[in-house]
Amino acid sequence: MGANVPLWARKAHTTSKKLYRLAWEEVNYNLDLIRPGISLSDFQAQAYLPDEQFHQNAYPCVIHGVGMSDEYPQIKPRFRGPNPYDGMLEENMVICVESYMGAPGGKDGVKLEQQVLITGDGYKLLSTFPLEESLLDD
Repeated sequence: MGANVPLWARKAHTTSKKLYRLAWEEVNYNLDLIRPGISLSDFQAQAYLPDEQFHQNAYPCVIHGVGMSDEYPQIKPRFRGPNPYDGMLEENMVICVESYMGAPGGKDGVKLEQQVLITGDGYKLLSTFPLEESLLDD
């Protein structure tokens, strides 16, 4: 790693980096699914499925609207059962794409979130703080 990499990133240990990579993969995988017109149930069926060891501690939803408590349109991971309601993603909605990776009893965990505006052909990233690609290195 180069001198431009923050010290904390250089000191991150293997488990933290693995969890960061998995959370990063989940967020980016689910970002690729975003488009107007996809139903919440279809999104749930296609969403990233983490390894079973992470299910218990997984974030309660893979996407949600902006608000104080994971607002509509909320999509739960499919291993948590069906969504309590359906609908579809629509152009001009603002949603958050979430991930938490950490096994029960583990010392490490990583939570990532990106906020996006749904556009006519996908999304526009609204988050301005970059994710740490330096943590993706092995």
